[in-house]
Amino acid sequence: MMRVCCLTAAAVASVSILAGCSGQSGPHQTVMGFLVRVGGPAPGSPVPLSGTVIARNTAGEQFTTTTGNDGRFQLSLPPGTYRLTGHSPQVMGDGQQLLCHAARTVHMNRHKPMQNIWVICSIP
Repeated sequence: MMRVCCLTAAAVASVSILAGCSGQSGPHQTVMGFLVRVGGPAPGSPVPLSGTVIARNTAGEQFTTTTGNDGRFQLSLPPGTYRLTGHSPQVMGDGQQLLCHAARTVHMNRHKPMQNIWVICSIP
């Protein structure tokens, strides 16, 4: 019986150590927002876009999600600083999808989700 307890304790300790080495520091937080096109013909109101949003942190890790026709996205990210970019087949330039950007970097270090982050595709 004693040997089984020791083996179980060793297995639990090994799993805990491996979990700590996964590169994920702490719980993930959620960032939510919209991929939109701005500019173009009047009235120039933001237009939601289907496409892809990418969050890249300072270590070079990348997290990707897609948006629906409503342009909404949601990403679950570990704590860190991220630059959000995106693209949509609805916004093209020189035969390629244009790169879209969030106006600011996102700092995921709070315990609550970040909302209303816009990734903007500007067109003339």
